[in-house]
Amino acid sequence: MMNLIIKLHEHISRLKELRRTGWIQRGVKDPETVASHSYAVALLTMIIADLRGLDVLDAVRMALIHDLAESTIGDLTPKMKAELKDLEERERKFFEDLVKSMPKELAETYLDAWRRFSKGEDEVSRLVREVDKLERGLQAIKYLRKGYAEVREIYESALDELEDSELKRVLGDALKKI
Repeated sequence: MMNLIIKLHEHISRLKELRRTGWIQRGVKDPETVASHSYAVALLTMIIADLRGLDVLDAVRMALIHDLAESTIGDLTPKMKAELKDLEERERKFFEDLVKSMPKELAETYLDAWRRFSKGEDEVSRLVREVDKLERGLQAIKYLRKGYAEVREIYESALDELEDSELKRVLGDALKKI
């Protein structure tokens, strides 16, 4: 267990330092880290899952680990992800390696959470995927308010990608408050 905790903390530490690529590409000075994004996704997911009567623990677990593999793969933009033919395989190997020292049942729980998030195959995983997009759009609005006009395309892509009508409305309304 000690090795698992140390190994996990190493990955977390990398995410705390890893700046998000899309913001860097658009000239944002001191952009958010992957860890801060994941934290925001987890908090938003927790509240929305509770409001919708979904399994909050399952949703938060998924939200907290959804970008964990980026600690070794790096933060990839959607375009970069589309160009990588083996991304899912690399992520799978990352998670399988991470959970090796966990008891079997617990390892299966985390692998299952990652698999479900990757595929968006149930209501909880679809929510987390949607909140991931929502948070990206809300962060873009924050940078728009700071004068980074180049991030508008990230906001617009998040808005276009959102399928959940309620979350889409939230993101659309948030922009009106600029």
